[in-house]
Amino acid sequence: MKLLKIKLLIMAAMAVITFAANSAFASYSYDFNVDTSSLNGQTGYVELQFNPGLNPGVANATISNFSSDATLGSTVVTGSVTGALPGTVTINNTAGWNDYYQQVTFGSNVQFALNLSSTANNSFALSFYGADGFTPLLTNDTTNGFATTIDVNANGTVVNNLSNQVAVAATPIPAAALLFGTGLLGLVGVRRKMMA
Repeated sequence: MKLLKIKLLIMAAMAVITFAANSAFASYSYDFNVDTSSLNGQTGYVELQFNPGLNPGVANATISNFSSDATLGSTVVTGSVTGALPGTVTINNTAGWNDYYQQVTFGSNVQFALNLSSTANNSFALSFYGADGFTPLLTNDTTNGFATTIDVNANGTVVNNLSNQVAVAATPIPAAALLFGTGLLGLVGVRRKMMA
C-alpha cells in the first residue's frame, strides 16, 4: 500500500510540473474571420506580424486553415518565416523582422486559424494596407495600422480588436489545461485500477 501511495505522489508531482512548464510556455489558439467586402476588387496587402518581445528564439505564431475568395498576388515579403499562404505559415522570432507581407486582390472575406506557442511578452498583429503598401485599411488605428493585436503576458492574452470588420474567437480549451486535465483523469484511473 505504501508503494502505491508513493507511485501516486510521484505521478501527481509529474502532472503539476508538466502543468507549470506548459503554463510558462503556453499555447493559445484563435479563429479569425475578416469581412473584406468593402474592399472587394481592390489590390492591397495583408500583413501578419509576430513580435518576440523579451523572448527571441523561443516562441512562434502559426497561421493555418487560411481561406478566402481573395486572389493572392505574387509579391511576398517575409522575415523569419516558413511556409506560404494559402498553406500553413509559421512566423518564428529568430530574426529582427518577423513578418509575412502578402499582396492580395481583396474578395469579401478572409478566414484563418492562429496558434501562438508563446511565453509572456510577445504579440501578434494583423494589418491590411492599400495598393501603395502603406495606407492602413479596415482599422481605427491610423498610427500603427493594426486591425487586431493579441498580446501575450504573464496572465494569458489580451485581444485588442481595432477593426469592426475583424471577428476574433478564442479556441475554448487551452492546451495546458487540457494536458493537466488528462493527467488528473489518468491518476484517477490508475487509483481505481489499483484499488480493484
